[in-house]
Amino acid sequence: RWGDCLARANRRATMPPFGALSAVASKVKHSASSVAKNIVFGHESALGFDDGGAEPLLDRISSGLVPVDRRAACEELRDLVRANAQAQLAVATIGVPALFETLRETTDDDELVRLALEALFASASAAHVMEDGTGALIKVKVHDAIARDGGNIAQLIGELRGGDFYSKLYAAQTLSEVSETRGEALRAKALGDPTAISTLMDATKENEVIRNEALLLLVALTRGNEELQKLVAFEGAFERAFSIIAEEGGGDGGIVVQDCLELCNNLLRDTPSNQTLFRENGFVRNVPALAVVERSIGADGASVIPAQKCANTLCALETIHLLVSTDEDQTKREAIRLDAELETMMIQQRIDGCRANQTELAKYGTVDILIRAALGDTAVKVASVRIAALRALAALVLDHDGNQTALFSASAERAGTVTEPALLSCGRTALHGETQSERDAAASVLGAAMRGNPDGQILLVSTLAPTGYGGPDGTDESSLGGLLARALMPKNGASMAFDQASVAAAGILREMLHRNDKSRLKALRVNLEGVNARSSSSELLLPRCVRQLAVTFTNEEDKTNVEKLQTVFLRLLIVWLYECAPAVDAFLSSPGHLPAIADLAKTGGCTESQHVAALACVVLGCCLLENSSTVLDVVSARVGLQNFFMKWENMTTSEFYVNVSKKAKLPKPLTRANASNLANSISEELPEYAPGGGLYDHEITIFINDLEERVKSSIMSLYAKPAGAADEPATSTFAKRVDEDDVGYLVRLQQALHESQKDLSVARARNAVLAEQLLNGTRSDAPAQDHDARGSPESGARNASTEALHSAVEAAKRASAGEINALKHELDDMRRLADERQESLTSLSTAYNGLEAEVYRLEAESKGLREKLHAVADSDGGLAPNTAALDVARDAGREEGRRLAEANVEIRVRDAVAAALAEAAEAHESELNDLLACLGQEEASKEHLYAKLLELGQDEFALEAELAAIVIDDDDG
Repeated sequence: RWGDCLARANRRATMPPFGALSAVASKVKHSASSVAKNIVFGHESALGFDDGGAEPLLDRISSGLVPVDRRAACEELRDLVRANAQAQLAVATIGVPALFETLRETTDDDELVRLALEALFASASAAHVMEDGTGALIKVKVHDAIARDGGNIAQLIGELRGGDFYSKLYAAQTLSEVSETRGEALRAKALGDPTAISTLMDATKENEVIRNEALLLLVALTRGNEELQKLVAFEGAFERAFSIIAEEGGGDGGIVVQDCLELCNNLLRDTPSNQTLFRENGFVRNVPALAVVERSIGADGASVIPAQKCANTLCALETIHLLVSTDEDQTKREAIRLDAELETMMIQQRIDGCRANQTELAKYGTVDILIRAALGDTAVKVASVRIAALRALAALVLDHDGNQTALFSASAERAGTVTEPALLSCGRTALHGETQSERDAAASVLGAAMRGNPDGQILLVSTLAPTGYGGPDGTDESSLGGLLARALMPKNGASMAFDQASVAAAGILREMLHRNDKSRLKALRVNLEGVNARSSSSELLLPRCVRQLAVTFTNEEDKTNVEKLQTVFLRLLIVWLYECAPAVDAFLSSPGHLPAIADLAKTGGCTESQHVAALACVVLGCCLLENSSTVLDVVSARVGLQNFFMKWENMTTSEFYVNVSKKAKLPKPLTRANASNLANSISEELPEYAPGGGLYDHEITIFINDLEERVKSSIMSLYAKPAGAADEPATSTFAKRVDEDDVGYLVRLQQALHESQKDLSVARARNAVLAEQLLNGTRSDAPAQDHDARGSPESGARNASTEALHSAVEAAKRASAGEINALKHELDDMRRLADERQESLTSLSTAYNGLEAEVYRLEAESKGLREKLHAVADSDGGLAPNTAALDVARDAGREEGRRLAEANVEIRVRDAVAAALAEAAEAHESELNDLLACLGQEEASKEHLYAKLLELGQDEFALEAELAAIVIDDDDG
């Protein structure tokens, strides 16, 4: 390079004649001495391997007395390590300490320092390979030797503060080389040296050559280290970077502009404090202009941009994305452990900062800039730029009302002077884009425009109707809804076939229905028939989505695509049916829908995919929460509860699901290497950073995690107690009411007892059905379990535990049978006692009736005697006896006797009735409590066995079947 040539020329010009002669004489002397050694003792290095001649040169550098000789040795070592791998290995082994010792001890010979640094840089950069067959680079060993001692790093950083241009250049280049492989050691030393960052920042103000090397070194140091990112930012890195960008010509500048943007991106990456500093100092306004891509029509009529401009634009788009994205940098966060409160505060700070950045960027027309770069006729030809612009646009409008409104009202150019809504143009890209990454990015823009925007969702759902005009690809559709409806309809007369556009349309439709009850209800009435083709029959949207699940494939290459299509439509149904009773009713109204989903849940469809089967189980779970009895019967008959829960569990533990359920993370940073590859290839795509393989997404995992426990609880409650039974009996059910007499109270207690018996019978019947299914599953698994038991000690232990559990079940059966028999005997005793009390009451009533008859007889006799007395008196001619007083006394005595008798009878009857009622009520209440306790015991035993089975890996329903077998029919009793 020209610097080396200039340095050699300067050295030759300044070297005195006698100094040159002395250097030549020294070389001759050392060569002669080396030859003599080899002749007398043979060539043997202290290293144990051929050093390529480096060891004598290192001796001359470290122990030489003549400065000219030491300089000459440095020059020879520099040239030797560039040409000889053994010499480079010798420097890595013993030469690095000698060279740094020379640097530290030399204070008055700038040329020697410069030559030693040049030799050190040559050793750290020469790309020789080890000869041991591993293919490892020897320079890595040199980097290890330099980074091993922190003083070496400090020495190189200190050389940047010197006055010699070449010394600073070689020191910066050596540090850059070391940072490639030993960046962590370099970052640790930079954090420990309070002057390191300021020295590097001062170096960016030097000559362009040193400035560029310092920029590269700062880029390497700030990659993934938050502390260094903050230090560099507060040392004025943003101001210096944009100053250099302006000096280099802005977005149209060279690779230095790219390095400055990469440095800014490192500082902004998941660092809220740096983003706040960037925004408050007004640097946000400079970013949109760097992302502007002026249209340049090439020979083929496409918009093309130079490769370096493309790389600069990609870095500027990454800057926009970092400013408005709430995603985290996982590599950085994994190294930082925060408590929950501080983590919550950091998340909220990040969200608030992103919202402020979204508002600030929108002020400078960023939405229109990104639309022009990615959509319509103004879109650039390079796919990576379009994808980056779409991803930045999605992050810019997500959860921001103002930016969402701006996107809804924005337009994109099409066919020259014609414009169309930007959302429609984005929909065309999402359905018919060139690459999968571009289609996914466009779909993410539409999703971000509708997320948290209920009015926008309803507006787009209202347009879900094809016009019936134009080609099958929907090129002439004038609304996004019409474009999606056309994509969901069958093509070329085929009712079911794989179609990428329908997959994308289903994903966009899911965003329209996301957590919006009004849009979900409105979508139930959507008719997919074209306006000019509608007849009496209609093609409703929900049945069409269900029928699309019946797609098949003809070759193995399409199997993955069909699996993705089915999972996308199942995710659509989950979002549609979740907590929406009208949608569930509409789904169940067609007799073929529920069996079709149940068959998918059982077999996984034509692809036999566990992911398809699991998502179908989730759809059934959504229906089960709204219509439990009907759906549960179908699930039990067609899928089986054991299989149902097993598929659900397999899904939540699968790699795809676990990865996508984690927090979203930022894409990998753009570097010089990958940005250059993307810029120089028209079809090169940005790397895909969304996990899940297209089968799941983060939002659907939130649905599923919220739904799983609710479905399990619903099913368990249905099998544990009848649907209408309360969780616990109310106390008021057994207490006597204020306005209730004894007879009514007794009748109500008897009714409560019968209801409890009925509930117990229903629960036992449900458990019996469940047990039968589980026993069938247990028998089918028995051969495999026997094989495992023979081949695995762990399986043997498991079988032993299972036998012990079966013994416990048998004991529980016997105890339960005894308790039930005892309860039946007590019930018979209570019935017999009630019959005896009833007989007593009957005999008492008979005695009372007899007493009344006797009184009537005596009254009749008294009346006859009185009549005879009056007749005798009349016949004798005397006065009739006055019987008034006698009648009065008689009436009074009769009344008193009647009163006493009635009081006595009433007391006896009341006492007898009260005793009978009390005894009967006590007996019935005791019997009712015993039956309720029996019911609770059965429920408790079921829960206990369920927990045991989960611990042992067994099927909980097999034991429930055995418990259900102890039921004794009423006829047998």
